[in-house]
Amino acid sequence: MNHRAIIFDLFGTLVDDFASSAGQMNLDLATTLAVPYETFIQLWRQTTDMRILGAFQTVEASIEHVCGVMGAQVRPEQTARAVEIRLKFTREALKPRPDAVATLAELKNKGYKIGLVSNCSIEIPIVWPETEFAELFDGTVFSSRERIKKPALQIYHLACERVVVAPDDCLYVADGENHELAAAAKVGLHPVLIRNSSRDDGKEILREAREWQGTTIASLTDVLQLVRE
Repeated sequence: MNHRAIIFDLFGTLVDDFASSAGQMNLDLATTLAVPYETFIQLWRQTTDMRILGAFQTVEASIEHVCGVMGAQVRPEQTARAVEIRLKFTREALKPRPDAVATLAELKNKGYKIGLVSNCSIEIPIVWPETEFAELFDGTVFSSRERIKKPALQIYHLACERVVVAPDDCLYVADGENHELAAAAKVGLHPVLIRNSSRDDGKEILREAREWQGTTIASLTDVLQLVRE
């Protein structure tokens, strides 16, 4: 494969899945806000698409929205503490997978442009500059900032623009959520499925991953072999 850029998905690809470890954080949020947990988590989950599409451009706004729907009277200091809890969890969730940073650094050293496309709420771009990833990427696209999400074709075009490389010169590496691989192929990128061991081991394989017939890798390190082929 002869390419100039590699664009990556975030969750399930460079870091582990966000939702898999969110249980305690959600409980801490409800406790801090002094609201019923079951009602809070139900409404919080109902705002998932709103948060991913950027309806809330601050963490405070998303928390205040849910509390408002509940009719809860929450003090400013409770909201502030809840924001701290959410951002702390986000920082921990953005811990790179063991082979992520080394792989990205080697690709960058070899002259490849590195891009990112992520369906995510506003916490991710807020915390991103603090992560080990930040200096390794030439361009990032966060759905909550751009107010579009995968599998919309526009988000892939935007990612290519950010790394200043034509789609046909880009690999797209992802775990197959949101039918992202097929969408990337429609734009002209060359999609690569990375097997997500946390899902595969539990037999919760995403439909696109289960049916995928294209290029497949088992780890991020395998990307280095792909670009050498």
